[in-house]
Parts: sequence; structure tokens; C-alpha cells
Amino acid sequence: MTPCFGLLIRLPLGCGCGCAILSQHDLSTISTRLTMGTRIHSLATETLSDIFRLVVAAATPDFWSPDSPSLRTELDRIANAPLLNLSQVCSRWHGLALNSPTFWSDVHINGVCGSTATALAKTIGLLSARLEYSRDTLLSVCLTCESSRQSPDPALFHMLAQHSHRWVDLCVACSLEGLDTTVLIGRLPSLQKMVLNLPAELKIRIPMPPETLKFIDTTPRLNSLLLSPYLLSSEARKAVVGRKQLRSLAFQLMLPWQFQDAISLLPKLPVTTNLSLVINLNRKVFHHKLSDPYYRKFPLRFEFPSVTASISSLTCITVNSFHPRHMSFTLEQMFDSLTVPQLRQLILACSTYPQLVLEWPHSQFLALCSRSNLGSCLKTLRIAEVRITQKKLLAVLGALPALEVLEVGDVPQVVAEKNRRPLINDHFLRALTGGPGRDRLIPRLSYLGCVSRLSFTHNLVVDLVTSRLRDSQGSFHFCLHPLRGALNPAVHTHLRQLAVESHRRFVYELGSYIQEYYQSEISPVTW
Repeated sequence: MTPCFGLLIRLPLGCGCGCAILSQHDLSTISTRLTMGTRIHSLATETLSDIFRLVVAAATPDFWSPDSPSLRTELDRIANAPLLNLSQVCSRWHGLALNSPTFWSDVHINGVCGSTATALAKTIGLLSARLEYSRDTLLSVCLTCESSRQSPDPALFHMLAQHSHRWVDLCVACSLEGLDTTVLIGRLPSLQKMVLNLPAELKIRIPMPPETLKFIDTTPRLNSLLLSPYLLSSEARKAVVGRKQLRSLAFQLMLPWQFQDAISLLPKLPVTTNLSLVINLNRKVFHHKLSDPYYRKFPLRFEFPSVTASISSLTCITVNSFHPRHMSFTLEQMFDSLTVPQLRQLILACSTYPQLVLEWPHSQFLALCSRSNLGSCLKTLRIAEVRITQKKLLAVLGALPALEVLEVGDVPQVVAEKNRRPLINDHFLRALTGGPGRDRLIPRLSYLGCVSRLSFTHNLVVDLVTSRLRDSQGSFHFCLHPLRGALNPAVHTHLRQLAVESHRRFVYELGSYIQEYYQSEISPVTW
């Protein structure tokens, strides 16, 4: 799910993922309570296990850190050094640490672990112990190297492959060259999620041996898959087509013409597939590629193939710095080419927001909306990091009466745009509120997320909320992320009181906008 994720997919506002991170304050509090004589040995085993997990998470470096990992760090990770430290406190802690298989079920191997014979020997010993401690529990396996063209040591891969029947997640962010992947064929009965971020040899186009990816055909439970650009025109493409159990599919797209390969595959995907396009039209890489005579033969402007797809969700997430003109043209062409009569969710997100924003392809979207009948099927629209005028936004919302979830955002005010009107203002809020003699937009709205400069009359938010609660028996969720300033304290208090009095029919969230990323249904991948 570049961004974690290397593959970055932005956290929807107010998603409530519930991820827990143990802060330094939390650790200090635990330490203080222990010092004060807390009878920690009286805690239930489940509670103690949760504490162990938090401590390990806080003390373990991020596997996907951009910094080059040291051999010591990676060996400590395989050995689960923080957990081993806890296991030395007493016999109960020792038993809990070593007899809890799920503590050992994440197996992350970096190529640095096989850099020397000594390092490889230590890694093999530690990995063997970790696999033994994990017993029969399902495994999450990640393989990466310092260079995407390098491969993990074959001995480590072979050791992990002996337990492939327990793999539930697999992330490969390196080359598979020199590895005997045929040993995986027919031995992945539990695999559900897979990332294949293999190196892209776009110019040389070295053919990959057909048997290298044959194992994909023998994954009966695979429902979530991410493919790197190189694999869009390879054997992996064939393995995707016709998978009835596929629920989440993501493509990494690094050059404009790769969209053609991705778009042409859509009609063959099963119904209800959630499609994510991770767009990495890096400005610097893009211009470097175009300076190469080999790439000059590829047109910058071309028409995508017109296709009809039964996908239920489309997410376009841009990562890294991009050229606004190239990105706008790409989105316009994509919207022009698609017909998606069963689309229920559309997300456009930008990992470099607020430094860069996406431009809304207005006429292309309205045409897509008309030919796909999105007015009756689209339920979710998340465009908080997209530049759109209020007139165009109101036209879009008027064409989507079945919409239930909406996220929009003001473009952060910069010097060059001092006179740009905020998107979220009084007129927008009144249009969603309605009133005597006035129809309101998207009557089924149950969630509204706003990234806002707070350039509106704050009391109008209360009017919006009360009207939604009064005219519906369902719930309403309002999430506000100010880009600057603060909401009127009296209004804030009133909204909190409404949340209490509504008996959970109204949920209110307020917090400063922070660029947050989440590990989606697809595992993380490095760029």
C-alpha cells in the first residue's frame, strides 16, 4: 500500500485503523509503575502479550526505512532482539516470549544478511530458530536487497521455501534471478497477499524465464496482488486474468505508456475487483528517460484503449514529484478511456500534498459519469488532494445523488494563489444543508471529510450536522482537518455535545492535517 509502502496509499480521513504505537511517554509510564511495585506478574497472559507486542514494535527499526540497514540491525530483527531481552526477566516471561508463535511470524530478510560467509552463517542459525519458534502459525515473508537488481542468498530463500505452505503474505522487492522459484509451485495453499516489485529492465527487456513466475498459477487463495511495471507485459499478467477470487489488484506505473498495458487488462478482471494505480511519473526520472534515444520513440501524448471494466473501486495515488501537465493529461486520458458501470468508490490522492496537488479532469469525469451511470452506483468520492473549483464540485455532486461518502479539501494557500477562493465556504456548506425552499445535494451523505482553511461561518457546520441527523434515521460522520487556525471553541463544544446526545448516530473528529499513510490490503514495497 513508495510511500511505509514505498507503495504509498494515503489514509482516508477518519478511517479509524486503530494502529497502536507505544510512545516514549507510554514506556516511561510502564517503567514508573514497575518501579512503584506494580504486581505485573498478576496481569493476564493476554494483557502481558499485548504489552510485549507494543514494546517490540516501539524498539524495532522500520524494515522499510530509507536508510541503509546495518548487518547488526537485520540480525537483531531476525532474532527479535527486543523480545529476547524481555524473555530474560523471569521464567514466566521467558515462556511467554518463546512459546507465542505469532511473535515470530513476521520474517523480513534483507540481502545484507548474506553479504559475507560469516553473516550468512549467523543468519541461517537465527532464521532456523525463528521458524522453529513460529511453529505452525501463518507467516508474513518480505524479501528485499540494497539494489533491486540483487537477489537474496539462495540458501535463505530455500530455507524459507520449505515453509511456503505457511506463507500468507509475500513481498518481493528485489530480483528473483538465481533463485529456484519452481520449488514454490503447488506449495502456496495459504498465500493471500503478494507484492512483486521486480526490477524493471525497460530498455534492455531481458526476458524472464517462463518458469520463474509459474508459481503464481498455483495460489488458490490469492486475493490481493501488486505488480511492478515490468510484469505488466510478462507471464505474471496471464496469471492475473480470470482469477475469480481476486479482490485487490495494484499496478505500479512509472512511464505514461505503461498505462496502456494496465488499462487493456481491466476488462478481463473479475467483478468487484478493487483496482489501485500507483503512479510514479517522477519528474527527474521522466526527463532522464526522455533524454535517452531509446525512449524518444514513445509518444508523450497518445490515446488509451477504450475499455469497459466491472471493477468496483478505482484508486489513483501519485507518488514522488511529478510534472503537473503530464499528470493532468494522463488522468484525462484515463477517464476518457474507461467505462465502469459498477464503480462504487473513486479515490484520487497525492503523496506530495500540499506541495503538489492533482488537477480535476472535470469534463472527462462528467462524460465518464454519464456513460457509466455513476449517479446511481458511485457511493464514495475521495478527492481531498485535488484542485477543483467550487462551481465544478457542485456540478459533480449534483450528478452523484447516490453518494454517501465525500472527502474534499482546500488547496493550501500559496503566494501565487493568494486570491484563490476556498473550496469549503458558506455556499458549499449551505448546498449540503438545504432548507425551506432549497434542495440539498447528496441527500444520502453519511460521511463528510474536509481538509479546510476554515474560511466559512463556523456555525454553519452545526446547521449541516443537525439537518442531516433530523432528516435521516441513519448516522452521520463529520471529520474536519484544519490547514490553519482553529475551529470556534463554542462550535467545537456544541458538536461534541451533539455527538454525546446522538447516542452514536453522530461521530465528530477534529485534528490538524497530517500526511498519514497506511498499509493497505497490499503489503509495502520499496521504490
